[in-house]
Amino acid sequence: MDNGQRATKRIRKNPEARRAEIVTTARDVFAANGYAQSGLAEVASAAKVSKGLLYHYFPDGRPQLFVSVVQELLGEFQQRLRTAAKVPFSPRTRMEHLLGALFAFFDENPSAYRLLFRDPWVAHDETVEASAIATRVQIASELAALMAASGLPADDLVAASSGLLGFALANVELCLAGQLEPEVAWRVTCEYATARLGD
Repeated sequence: MDNGQRATKRIRKNPEARRAEIVTTARDVFAANGYAQSGLAEVASAAKVSKGLLYHYFPDGRPQLFVSVVQELLGEFQQRLRTAAKVPFSPRTRMEHLLGALFAFFDENPSAYRLLFRDPWVAHDETVEASAIATRVQIASELAALMAASGLPADDLVAASSGLLGFALANVELCLAGQLEPEVAWRVTCEYATARLGD
């Protein structure tokens, strides 16, 4: 060692922990700038890693990294919805709780809405778009599980749950744009969602 300097020992992180850190950092970068404005260079800089290391964990590059971010977000969102839907009450009350969780999640995490429902369509990447479609299907299935108590035929149930999701997300957008109060959006969405559910 020259001039009394000590060599800094490089610490290797567990690969799973390193990958999770990269996804968390990418989530922050994508949330701050949007998918279209966030390249791997920005993520690498924020994560304090090389682009080569990003490609090691995400060989398909930015689309694969973005899909990992979306999957992490979706997992958090679904957990919130499932917890709300498990309350031991009537299907109507459970639907109100589930929709309350939906509106609260995006009120608390406004960037999550953009990452889950807007940015995938500006990516113009089949992998990212497929992930966005899967996200909508998974959330609609949470709604369908509660709506099944209405006795709708299977095809009607698919149409109703998908339509309700679109209605709810349109109201979330209005809330995020400051055009509608979340309480009003939740109440009106609940009125439509529970019209065929028993007490």
